[in-house]
Amino acid sequence: MPSCVFRVDAMPQSIDKQSKRPNVHGGIRIGVDVGGTFTDVVLIDNSTGEVSVAKLLNRHDDRAETVVEGIERLLDRAGVPAERLGWISHGTTIATNAVIERKGAKTALITNQNFRDILEIGRFARPAELIYRIHEDKPAPLVPRHLRLGVACRIDRHGAIVTELDEADLERAIAVIAEERVESVAVCFLFSFLNPAHEEKVRERLGAALPHVDIALSCEILREFREFPRTSTTVFAAYVAPVLRTYVSGLTSRLTNRGIACPLYIFQSSGGVATPEIVMRNPALTMLSGPAGAVVGAARLCGQAGYRDLITMDIGGTSLDTCLVRGSVAEATTVREIDFFPLAIPMLDVHTIGAGGGSVVRVDDVGRVKVGPESMGARPGPACYGLGGETATLTDINVLMGLIDTDGFAGGEVPLDRARAKGVVGRQVAGPLGVDVDTAAAGVYRVATNQIAEAIGTVTIERGSDPRDFALVAFGGGGPLHAAAVARELGIGRVIVPLHPGLFSARGIANADFSHDYIQSVVRPLAEMRIDDAIAIADALTRRAVADLDAEDIAEDRRELSPAFDLRYVGQTTEIAVSLPGGLDSLADGFGVVEERFHDLHERLYSYRVPGEPIELVNVRLHAVGRVARPPLPAVEISPTRPEPAGERKVLLPDGSGARPVAVYRREGLAPGASWAGPAIVEEPSSTTLILEGMTATVDAYGNMILLLDGAEGTP
Repeated sequence: MPSCVFRVDAMPQSIDKQSKRPNVHGGIRIGVDVGGTFTDVVLIDNSTGEVSVAKLLNRHDDRAETVVEGIERLLDRAGVPAERLGWISHGTTIATNAVIERKGAKTALITNQNFRDILEIGRFARPAELIYRIHEDKPAPLVPRHLRLGVACRIDRHGAIVTELDEADLERAIAVIAEERVESVAVCFLFSFLNPAHEEKVRERLGAALPHVDIALSCEILREFREFPRTSTTVFAAYVAPVLRTYVSGLTSRLTNRGIACPLYIFQSSGGVATPEIVMRNPALTMLSGPAGAVVGAARLCGQAGYRDLITMDIGGTSLDTCLVRGSVAEATTVREIDFFPLAIPMLDVHTIGAGGGSVVRVDDVGRVKVGPESMGARPGPACYGLGGETATLTDINVLMGLIDTDGFAGGEVPLDRARAKGVVGRQVAGPLGVDVDTAAAGVYRVATNQIAEAIGTVTIERGSDPRDFALVAFGGGGPLHAAAVARELGIGRVIVPLHPGLFSARGIANADFSHDYIQSVVRPLAEMRIDDAIAIADALTRRAVADLDAEDIAEDRRELSPAFDLRYVGQTTEIAVSLPGGLDSLADGFGVVEERFHDLHERLYSYRVPGEPIELVNVRLHAVGRVARPPLPAVEISPTRPEPAGERKVLLPDGSGARPVAVYRREGLAPGASWAGPAIVEEPSSTTLILEGMTATVDAYGNMILLLDGAEGTP
């Protein structure tokens, strides 16, 4: 298999030739999270665990400049020379935004003759969300029809060539691509995951004719059956490849020019990092990486502090992201959709709704209050930013309620204008509802609380889990503002607010391991397979994983390779991933152990098993991890105290009791062991926490703030 799908040779030497082993024992690591509104940068001393943070408003059109500015600011503040940096882990929404805003590369698709409409035909069904919206069309595919080009060729379901690639058809397709000045090409043929010969020939001919064009082959993006997801995922990868490469190249050049020469790693949707060269083989791996960073942080940091079963609640400038964590392991999935087009990559199973700080608040034609999904972003942003925004947002509501200090927001980066917030909320919310501004603000807050609670119900109740069995971890700039109300709505006994909640995603990215996933479709009954055939497929995936970990210079004792089989009863349309705890040694006596594990999992998930039914092996998977050392999370001796508030502020509480003075505490003044009762506000540079009446708050030995609902013990 070729080492790379895309033109990595076009990237700077410092990107694709990095060979410096990650300094997992000492030095400094940096985590970067580029969001829609802010760029967060976290610096961690690997030896002591000491953390420094910086949050910058995205003022530059070039996000790379903001990233470098943040890194330099932290290095200067911490007095750390650039030479001490071990590595930088970088998460970004660049790929996601390119798709959502339709600002990716001009892309073409080469596929089998008569199959060019697969992106529009999809699964032969209208998406559930659009069934009753008959006047609304699905979003257009990323590749317009005139750039979807059919070429005569065919490979059968066994991988045998039935019809050779038609050279004349291919030449005509190349001519169209050249004439249309296409920047990137996705190639997806039937059954190429079993035999990539035709796709590789297209790359050879297309690369020779148009060497400046990016080429993504489905046999390398996703070696898995099901044509629609495979084609769609390959198109996503091709569409964002030039955008991501340009960004990473520019960032690396800036870092090098500023004397920062440590390795740069890119954060993926699966919750792990990889070298830019490996990520550029499939840029779609970064498509949904934004929300994953904070989930990784929650699983690792809260796990170190003893909290292992969690519901994450991340409210940023644009959205609310939530995920379930069991035993310090985040729930994962392999298929999501963007604009109703499937993206089949390994990713953390994060559920997202439009309920962020910048989410638009409006009253519809029948008087219903809605929060999101539209967002004002960083520019012009909420009205209170004073940057030209004239639309009410959730941040404007929180300012009017007195929950946010107008002078200390984002560490003073963005002074807030309360009068502007009052004006837009009065005109756009209170006026249409026929109520005063305070009533409107409190009502909108309750609507947002209900929307967030429903989103959490999606990842818990709808999937058979009771949210009361978990602790709620709140982070992001807005998470701690709404966590207490959401916990009360759902009956969750314990809320955890970690240190630096507004930069928690960047901190999670800084702590992420190296991670890679590999797959090969088989689709054969186990009864027809020899055990040696299955082992040979797994061995081939293992060789690819070892090559990638070697390229990243991960030490042997820090590697974990976990094979798994996707199995189903013959005739079913969905499969279950069955892990092999003993690795390939689990197959020493045949498929018996794997079959029994499948029956058990099937019964647990669907309440029945069919022992005599033949089982089909759909895919062989391999998950490879390169572990990095966790910076120490030192516990501090607890000394029970009753802290004195730093002052008080008039706050409009959402419980309907009206506005009243509420004690305000500064987070840095709360030592481990401190305990106090609500209602109260706790302020820190990156976020604000609201504690409701009837709740108590304490600080644990690790600096986490713990809110207990109405005196409940909560869930550890």
